[in-house]
Amino acid sequence: MERILERKTNRVGIVLHPSRAEAVALAQEVESWLNQRGIEAAYDKVTAERLNLSPFDCTVNGAEAVDFIVTLGGDGTILTAARMAAPSGIPILGVHKGKFGFIAEIEPARVEEALDKTLKGEASIQERLMVQAEIVRDGEVICRRFGLNEVMVKSGMSHLMALSTSLGGTPFARFPSDGIVIATPTGSTAYALSAGGPLVMPTVEALLMVPICPHTLNARPMLLPKDETIEIEIESEGNDMFFAVDGIDAVPLLSADRIRIQRSEHVTRLLTFETGTFYRKVRARYLYGERVNE
Repeated sequence: MERILERKTNRVGIVLHPSRAEAVALAQEVESWLNQRGIEAAYDKVTAERLNLSPFDCTVNGAEAVDFIVTLGGDGTILTAARMAAPSGIPILGVHKGKFGFIAEIEPARVEEALDKTLKGEASIQERLMVQAEIVRDGEVICRRFGLNEVMVKSGMSHLMALSTSLGGTPFARFPSDGIVIATPTGSTAYALSAGGPLVMPTVEALLMVPICPHTLNARPMLLPKDETIEIEIESEGNDMFFAVDGIDAVPLLSADRIRIQRSEHVTRLLTFETGTFYRKVRARYLYGERVNE
């Protein structure tokens, strides 16, 4: 971890779901708090357009740049902010204002305290590994995406899909299933967990390969080195199959498509203040290690 923001903060970005009244109200409180300290607040483009507010652009420098981003929502809001911020290395302060937030560290009641510590340089940065994927069709890359949680290859509702995998260029496994998830440690608490994958400490640098409902006893989740290249080939016929990164903008897949997945060159930089947060969340969210009384 490294210390952050020992320089003066001039502009802060705010990312939220503009249709959620509670998040909008909290954003107004955050903006007021920042303005009182001579700091400008700007909003993601979707929110800015809907609410007629000042937008920010992560790709610009100088006076229009933001020093860090505050997210107000659940994990989906952080995933959205991560795609914006990662290429420019902009840190994210996650405030939990959703239904089931696992990535965000700060509860709404502590947002002003967290902002104050951040401005004083008392926050640390935790870098989270990201994943990137590309679809190769007829020898050409037709789609390239990156994300914080996972890459998902999945069949539709009516049938299994046949796929084969290779690791580091070596053929590895073929099996029928509902699909496969390639997750980061951050994504181990999301879809990969539901598919039977392990919980992994988010600072571990690795990738997870988790089959979704494989119709075999010989396909188990695997933890892979961070620099491994995973390739998935679609062997099924038909068009009821798709690919998505962090659950956004699904892309239809065809037979013989190849999906190449590896660690992204980008990382998500999360502002953090405490140690042991992940373990407390695992216990609180999943009742880990506790007996559930009937």
